Amino acid sequence: MRDFTAKREAAIKSILNDKYAFDTTKTHDVFPGGDIYGGNAILHIMYDDDFENACRMLKFSADWYEHEHPTKRDPRGEADFVAIRLMMAIYEPSCWNKLPEDVKASVKNFLLNRDISSMHGSENHSLIFHVSRLLTAQYFKDEYFTVYNMTAKEAYEFDTQYLKDFIDFRAGRSWGEFDSLGYTFEDLMTLNTLYHYTDNEMLKTKAKMIMDIIMLDMIADSKGNLYGGAHGRSYPHAVIHRDRSSMAAAYGYYFGDSNRGAPGIISYFSDYQPSDIIYEIEKNRTFPYENRERKHLHCMAEWMRDIKWDVLNTVNGSICKYTYVTEDYILGSVNRQEEYPLDYKGRGYARHQQQDWEFTLTGAGDHKIFTHHRMPEGYYHINNRWTGDHGCCCGRYYTNKNTAIAMYNMKPDKEPIVNTYCPLDVFSDKILEDNYLFLEYGKLYISLYLSEGYKVNYESNDEFKGRELISEGHQQAAVLRVEYKDKYASLSAFADSIKAMPVVYDKEAKTVSFDGILLHTDGNSEGGVENVYPYKKLYDCPFMQSEYDSKVIEVTFGGKKVIYDFNQSKIIEE
Repeated sequence: MRDFTAKREAAIKSILNDKYAFDTTKTHDVFPGGDIYGGNAILHIMYDDDFENACRMLKFSADWYEHEHPTKRDPRGEADFVAIRLMMAIYEPSCWNKLPEDVKASVKNFLLNRDISSMHGSENHSLIFHVSRLLTAQYFKDEYFTVYNMTAKEAYEFDTQYLKDFIDFRAGRSWGEFDSLGYTFEDLMTLNTLYHYTDNEMLKTKAKMIMDIIMLDMIADSKGNLYGGAHGRSYPHAVIHRDRSSMAAAYGYYFGDSNRGAPGIISYFSDYQPSDIIYEIEKNRTFPYENRERKHLHCMAEWMRDIKWDVLNTVNGSICKYTYVTEDYILGSVNRQEEYPLDYKGRGYARHQQQDWEFTLTGAGDHKIFTHHRMPEGYYHINNRWTGDHGCCCGRYYTNKNTAIAMYNMKPDKEPIVNTYCPLDVFSDKILEDNYLFLEYGKLYISLYLSEGYKVNYESNDEFKGRELISEGHQQAAVLRVEYKDKYASLSAFADSIKAMPVVYDKEAKTVSFDGILLHTDGNSEGGVENVYPYKKLYDCPFMQSEYDSKVIEVTFGGKKVIYDFNQSKIIEE
């Protein structure tokens, strides 16, 4: 076991330093860390710090339905976020035993008599709800859930089976909210809460196992705390500033020097740590390598209260993600995303908050290039300036070791704009001409071709001034190529070489070809050989292998093998 004492103490001290903000008359923005769900208040109570204000804050959170949402959202959307944090309030004696009776009453009333599920059907919300209800039933074992018309015993038994099935499904088909830069953090926090408080050894083991797999899945697409390539359900600030995302914070806590980012306050008290082989891989793996992953399509309402297996077994499409990881850059995309069945009522969720490709330079979190079909911002940011193509789904993408191709065939009624994030100021030399950009960065030369030309946004007054390229047209293509500088005499020589391999973009046929690569609406090929999808394997990289839906993941490194067998609920070391 690694000693996390210093990190935990520093993180707790940092939270306790926020003494002024437990003011329930003010808005979300001035709560410490946006603490509208009461997590920080629990910590203050445990440490007898600003105790009265902390009790006020905790009661305010527990009385979730008794007042207007601090940001005027529908309170049904985030009731589970409160519930999962309240597990620490009831299970930690240094909190629960100190609480005034009125605060205890509010906590019990919320957990037992109010709906602690979310009205949103996403996977992370379903996980949070069932873990919260299971642990509530375990603690208040003689009580009754009035909203769900279940005894604590009935809820405990139901949620035990649900969580076993939920975790096993992820072990076999991965997460539909794939590699999310924000929601994976919530999953880790919730799983850590389950791991720390459950009295069920099978669930405790499975929670440990799936957290290990999430960690390794993240490492496989990362260099340091830069989580590269394509991502599901992410927000613009995390996409642009990858080193400021919650997943970068979690990476820093478990594998780096940061103390700011363990997944939730629960992590400072839980004894969960990634297994030793994961630390060895993170520290000693050899670059470069390819990583192929197959994620299941995100299904929503099928997980909300019970698991609708009949629907899940028909909505069995895949997202095939490729990432190439080197010392100097990470390049990856969704190389193929299958469609939902036409009669599936949740098919409109496709590409919600999704980022489909990215070229990440390992120098800093915002040193990157990617293109995105800009859409008007939707409900809860389902579309925005930098993520999501909900309602159009017009993009097709392909990356290999050094090339990325994107093609957009937008619906006629959609905004005909492609935004390219390209921070021109970070490149030491650059040539901008016609449809091309040629860029120098460290050991690398990079070319970017935009079929409809581009205009550098020097007009905005936000952080994207000089970092955003705007291209107009309902049909567009983009091609990026990266090469090491030592192959060329100069940036100009590199530019000449790239232009000698012209991009062939056929709008009528809806194809883009470059240097032997062909991207079309139904797939892609190299050297005349069509790439085969879906991938056969769930995980396929030098240190992580799993056949799709086998629920067995083999981790191999340094002559050691560790098998995560979810069918047996065992970690087997060979």
